[in-house]
Amino acid sequence: MTEIVFLRSVHVYDSYTDFFRLAELAGFPIMRVDELDVSKPGVYITAPMNGDFREHLRSQAKRPRRAHLILWNIERPFGSAGSVGKYAESNRRLMYGLEEDRSPAPCRYVDEVWVSDRRLADEASLRYVTLGSHPKLGRVFGGSKKWNYVHMSYMNPRRQTVFKHLPKSEIAPNCWPPRRDKVLMQSRLAINVHQDDHPFMEPLRFALFAAYGLPILSETLVDAFPYGPDTMAFAEFDNLADRAKEIVMEDDWAKWREMGMRCHKLMTEDFEFGKMVRAAVEQSVGEWR
Repeated sequence: MTEIVFLRSVHVYDSYTDFFRLAELAGFPIMRVDELDVSKPGVYITAPMNGDFREHLRSQAKRPRRAHLILWNIERPFGSAGSVGKYAESNRRLMYGLEEDRSPAPCRYVDEVWVSDRRLADEASLRYVTLGSHPKLGRVFGGSKKWNYVHMSYMNPRRQTVFKHLPKSEIAPNCWPPRRDKVLMQSRLAINVHQDDHPFMEPLRFALFAAYGLPILSETLVDAFPYGPDTMAFAEFDNLADRAKEIVMEDDWAKWREMGMRCHKLMTEDFEFGKMVRAAVEQSVGEWR
């Protein structure tokens, strides 16, 4: 198979730390987008799409294009485009060489766009690829727990509406590595609340929680694949806080630990990050490049 390389933007985005850590753990080389030479054969995967990448590709518009470029878009449609329709349209522009005014672009920015929510990929007519996890992204810890709830997400008003109904002293702090490792190991239940009203998943956050074997309670998803009732619990937005309290108060905590471990196995073995990437590339690119 052609070499697969991950492209990190020049500007560092903290929210993509785990994405590139997964790539590193899976054995993929990583380089900056401004180091890309489009005339060299290979499969190059980038995230997120920003001005660095566009500017660099425009500067190489006259070079022969032998690189196969993939954007792995894990942004939410509301935050990145404003709606599912605009999300789909903006991604097609990247593939078909259209600028905002629909005039021909200097170059085709990417050859594929991957989306890791199956329903969103279907609605946007884009390629679905599961964003898996890796056992070394986290550590399964069976010892005592300091916090009942952990979320590791930006606390916007929508999320505040949920978490204000849970005791502050029982909610783990939102933090980055290296402190985050200990916090996740000492938490009981991971809670996922969507940033907006769209019922699409947060695949990178799920991959992180799965790596620690944490039981996950998520706001309802229209399509949760590859997760299901055996590996994740779900509740409607208005019932999330009450359901979280019910779970941590249950006497039979073993069943929730078992659910977390089933999710851990599912995402670090069956859907391991590197396995998913190599399979997707083989299916779409194969040896033709």
